[in-house]
Amino acid sequence: MKKLFVCCFLFVLGSFVLAQSKEEKLQQLNNREDVKVTEVKKDILKLEYPGGKVRYKNIGDFKYPESSIQHPEFSLTFESTIIDLTTIDTTLYYQKYKFWQEVPLTNLDFSHLMVGDVNDNRKTELYGLRKYYETPAEPVCIYELDPNNNFQFVHQYDSVLNCWNIYDIDKDGKEDVHLGLGGIYGIIPDQRFFSKITDSSFATKMNVLFSPFTEQTQLNDQTLGDFDNNGNTDLIFARFGTPSVYIYEYDQTTNNFDSVYRFDVFEQPPWGNSGFSIGDFDLDGNKDIVFGTGKGNVFVIENEGNNQYTNSWQGMVETYAAYIHTWSNDIDGNGKPEFWVLGDAFYNGVGITRITIFETTGDNSYQQVGRVDLVGVFSFYAGTLQAVDIDNDGIEEVAICVDGNFLILKFNGSKDHHTYEINYIKQTENVNFGYYGAYVKDLLSDGENELLLSMYDDPPQPSYIRFMTRIFVPDSLTSTYESENYTPSLNKLYPNYPSPFNPTTSIKFNLNSSENMSIKIYNTLGKEIRTLLDNYLPSGEHTVQWDGKDDKGNILPGGVYFIQMIAGGYQKTIKTIFLK
Repeated sequence: MKKLFVCCFLFVLGSFVLAQSKEEKLQQLNNREDVKVTEVKKDILKLEYPGGKVRYKNIGDFKYPESSIQHPEFSLTFESTIIDLTTIDTTLYYQKYKFWQEVPLTNLDFSHLMVGDVNDNRKTELYGLRKYYETPAEPVCIYELDPNNNFQFVHQYDSVLNCWNIYDIDKDGKEDVHLGLGGIYGIIPDQRFFSKITDSSFATKMNVLFSPFTEQTQLNDQTLGDFDNNGNTDLIFARFGTPSVYIYEYDQTTNNFDSVYRFDVFEQPPWGNSGFSIGDFDLDGNKDIVFGTGKGNVFVIENEGNNQYTNSWQGMVETYAAYIHTWSNDIDGNGKPEFWVLGDAFYNGVGITRITIFETTGDNSYQQVGRVDLVGVFSFYAGTLQAVDIDNDGIEEVAICVDGNFLILKFNGSKDHHTYEINYIKQTENVNFGYYGAYVKDLLSDGENELLLSMYDDPPQPSYIRFMTRIFVPDSLTSTYESENYTPSLNKLYPNYPSPFNPTTSIKFNLNSSENMSIKIYNTLGKEIRTLLDNYLPSGEHTVQWDGKDDKGNILPGGVYFIQMIAGGYQKTIKTIFLK
């Protein structure tokens, strides 16, 4: 009874603090020019994102389905971890990581940059697409660490707008890059797998064109692996707009993927299936594949031999949109791996992101063993979940990115007792900023994990948005970033002074190396009105003056303007006000 009382109290408190949260979320969504919103049923929104991704979200208050009485996991027999993101003091954690550098790439909503070393030169590569304010989205690019450990542009693909996987599909010892087509309010008609031309090259040769359906359709959360341990690569995905989940297997004789299994979810439309965790979760020696649905059902498909699969378990979580998944390798030390399911819903008008943790109770049997509630967040844009041993203590932490929040949870419970505390949190620092997703990875192969936060900058102008990923490093005096062998990125645009200004303002910037760079002025409509610099400059600190005039020498009207600096892979824009 005590646990139930605590939970109810927090929900009432949340309702008082966030009474308008749903309306504010919808207003924020409707203000985004790049997201198309359609209400297909009462409280059911169809959201069409840049790059072609489509999702259904239920914005009505969560209602327990009648079938829930058949699911013992709905009886709360464990302690929940409840974190109110509306009142948390983020200054308690900011010192743990510091900004390292920015890369002008994202992999769009509910995703993160792909990270690899495809050309085997021991320099990390990042894969994602570019977009800079008023310009259209560009295809997927590769940025690679240079000798000074700055990420620099090295290659751009043609047409493709999504990077799904980096994986050796044909088992030749060389990694392939899996990319997909897409477009604003578009679809993803086919998948393209690029192979390496030489042992030391990037994967730039289009080798496999995978188009499983005659009509164009979206394939959700495409995941590669060898699920049946037969030596061939398997590909699983959910087909948007249908109740179906498919498994295909790569055939070297045809150099393409063949269908081997299909599973249909029996729910009322609109359908939504996503998020695949793959592992032997019931410890019987066979691979299990977990995914969730828009209505909160959770399914486990188990492999039973060469291309043989069966639906082995079905459960539920107390949320909608159970799309985000990960798995961990026995965090609580009881000998059982866990799989995690993240969804969100409104409860009495309060937005909550709910994460449910499952463990096995025997062959093809699972139960809820823990839950984390993030009060105050219902995500329309970001949703990533990753279990990773960030502090190298042998126990995984869980990195979560939802809406404008990135946080790391650290286990503080005991055997068979899942409770968690915040180890780190970073919320977006600007009202125009929002997260797409996050990823934790050791980019320098030095034992230190970096944080890659993919985000957008969306000033209040129509169709005016910028993509970028900001990378943060552990803030340690003994870390690699402070060593004598490491030169940090010094490209930097400082705030102009004075601002507001009349008649002139000074724009100061730093260059890490001699290179071509530019500084340009834009108005609030995204129109370029003045080029202050566009030439080759030596490294060091520089200053340029702007007198409030356009390229023709005309004095501009007073108002808000944007100053943009581009130097190599570095891009930054600041806002200033011209007074008259």
